[in-house]
Amino acid sequence: MLSKIRNNLRAFSLPLWIVAASFIGTIFFVWGKGSFSGPSASEVATVNGEGISLTEFNREYQRVEELLRSQFGENFRKFVKDREIKAIALNNLITRHLLLQLARKEGLKVSDWAVAKYIESVPLFQEKGKFSLKLYEEFLKANHLTPSIFEKTVREDLLIQKVLSVVNNAPSLTKFELTELYKKLFGKRKFKYKLFNVDELINKVSVSPAEVEEFYAKNKEMFKEEKGEAAYVLKFKKDKRGEEEAEKAYKLAKEGKFQELLKLKPEVLEDKSLLSELKDKKFLFKTTDSEIELAFKAFSFKYKPLSQVSSEIEKRLKEEKALQLAAKLAQSYKGELPKETQSLSIEDFVNTFKPLDLKKVEELFLKVKTGNRLVVPLLKGYGVFEPETSLEAKEIDKDKEEKLKKLVINAKRKSDYLNLVNLLRQRATIKVNPNYFRGS
Repeated sequence: MLSKIRNNLRAFSLPLWIVAASFIGTIFFVWGKGSFSGPSASEVATVNGEGISLTEFNREYQRVEELLRSQFGENFRKFVKDREIKAIALNNLITRHLLLQLARKEGLKVSDWAVAKYIESVPLFQEKGKFSLKLYEEFLKANHLTPSIFEKTVREDLLIQKVLSVVNNAPSLTKFELTELYKKLFGKRKFKYKLFNVDELINKVSVSPAEVEEFYAKNKEMFKEEKGEAAYVLKFKKDKRGEEEAEKAYKLAKEGKFQELLKLKPEVLEDKSLLSELKDKKFLFKTTDSEIELAFKAFSFKYKPLSQVSSEIEKRLKEEKALQLAAKLAQSYKGELPKETQSLSIEDFVNTFKPLDLKKVEELFLKVKTGNRLVVPLLKGYGVFEPETSLEAKEIDKDKEEKLKKLVINAKRKSDYLNLVNLLRQRATIKVNPNYFRGS
């Protein structure tokens, strides 16, 4: 959790479509209890008996599509399926209807004056700093909207803002909470330690020739190298068996499986006429009076001989054995820890010792008590660490503290929002018209 917060200190944003997407996979079920009727033929879904029209759904679908395009470019459909876009659009509308129903239940209202003032303030409708009726009407025409439909949408948006303002103003963070969290993220500790380094232990292990040969045999593909592209030809007799074999080879060539063709032991192509025909092609299928020929190009490979890679394998195996020895020595070490650090933050520790497991580092800083020890895997071996001091944050970086405060408040707001939406969904009866989602 702390590592996630640390990674997000510079920015905190969660697109609403991702929040909506968290409900994908559940939209085709009916939530809640009650006797409300299901959607009609012209409705995509009902929320507590209140219909979501196909027109409303199509408009939201287009909005989500444009949002995805602006965020991920024209190729967004390569990784976002149509079914997912539909799910996002539907869940956005379900959430919208639930929030509007909550606003009405709580007696919240938005006046005509507030709607008018909001529309007048939209930069898109302003010219030289003043509201332009002409720009407003052009916008409505371009989006196939009437003033009443658009103003209804604005009124609903402002109602939802009123509901969410309660959520947004609810989260708080006490000075104690902030100080404790700051300490966990940026606090410092001193450590005693001893390192068991692979480079120092490598001469204490040995590798036999048999082990090198066994590794080479099991991992021969690691030592494959490309020789280059060459032309080959497979020749088949013009009989039933030959034609069957030629057909199989042709299928492999058509699928681009030229390495599979090499396993059929073709001849190197030397016929100049056939080489000329093959020049700009990957393969060529030809029938003569006496035989069938399949000429093709393929990259050939060779394996480095054991004699050439034995020293490389030996070094690799020694490093593996030295790492195993380092782990064993670190786990069993009970002696004095000869070295000592200055006060280090988690970031300082990572930069100094290059640990491989950040969870172990957080455990060392946040859970291991003074005088206790923890073995931490490092980039070049293992280390035994013993905290000498408690976690402290004597100097507070005000900029970091303020960013952390905003981050936590925003996280709480998003959590409160999701909890509210989930609660409304659990209490609601939501029915989906499956006719609009078949085959998507």
